[in-house]
Amino acid sequence: MKKIRLFKAPLFILSVLSIAIYSCSPKLYIDEEKRYQAGSLTDAQVDSLHLYLKENQRVALKDTIIIKYDFNNDGCWNDLTYQNAEFLNNVRWTFQKNILEKAEARPKVAIYQYRQTGNNFSQIKSKGLEIETDSGFLKKLLFKEITTCGTSAIILPTGKFLLVKSDAQFSALLLNANQIEKKLQENLVK
Repeated sequence: MKKIRLFKAPLFILSVLSIAIYSCSPKLYIDEEKRYQAGSLTDAQVDSLHLYLKENQRVALKDTIIIKYDFNNDGCWNDLTYQNAEFLNNVRWTFQKNILEKAEARPKVAIYQYRQTGNNFSQIKSKGLEIETDSGFLKKLLFKEITTCGTSAIILPTGKFLLVKSDAQFSALLLNANQIEKKLQENLVK
């Protein structure tokens, strides 16, 4: 019996460690239905968000807010790490150009890019983009769950919000007003 207990103890420890590692790992959302999460901010939270975003000198606050949030230690872009500098710059420029074009086409929408505090970001997300570092306010308010490839949030003037998890390509920018409202309704009901 003692041999069995000794054998079970390492398995138990290994199981606990595996669960801990899995639960602390960023989640990757591929399933379209599970990628979205809807909620609502209180008036006080919306006011605090507006005050926080007004500190950002790059973007003027507008009615609707879209935020792309990236997490430290994210491996989403690691496959591009070994590309040459010209390729990396082209990817950065294309990403930024897409955001600028979407912002120009939506005059009532403010588009922000933030990242979590830290030093471990891919070369794609660490240089050459207009990304601000979050003091922790946004993480506590909207981006509590660490996801692979970041999360985007669409916040309406009413305080309703839609999170798009594992949003590597900032696909939240592709949703129009009707699609956003539909996704909000579908995901508030869950």
